[in-house]
Amino acid sequence: MQQKEISRWLKAITIVLALMGAVFFLYIMPVLAMSWRDVDESLAYLFMPGLLYGWCIAVICYAILYQFWKVCVQIGKDNSFSKENAKCFRNISHFALLLAVVWFAGIVFLAILAVRQPGISIFMITAVLLSVMISVLAAALSHLILKAYELKQENELTI
Repeated sequence: MQQKEISRWLKAITIVLALMGAVFFLYIMPVLAMSWRDVDESLAYLFMPGLLYGWCIAVICYAILYQFWKVCVQIGKDNSFSKENAKCFRNISHFALLLAVVWFAGIVFLAILAVRQPGISIFMITAVLLSVMISVLAAALSHLILKAYELKQENELTI
């Protein structure tokens, strides 16, 4: 597979993820929140804070997708091992860690309010763990890409 073809596939996947996220955050999440509000009146006060929390998560997710898009552009230019890609993966790592903190803050907030919803708690704990895993993987990729870039630069100087 050529670099441009890989880049096109990765960009297509990124666009599909962005569209799926838009459907979820702009339609499914508010509809679910309204139905939960109607089912359990005691949690109605969490409707707007919950939507704002979800949209905060969406902004971070789209920041990650934007950084990944920039990586796809570099791959299309046959510049996979570059400082730009290392920086993008470092940014992805930071955004994913921020996402983990936001998820954890949500868990703490619900615990303080004594909201006992086991399904939501399990989902949020899983989201924290996945966000930390993505952060660690992106940081490792950033380091490896930077090392590969340095080796490439070193080899270009010796020839």
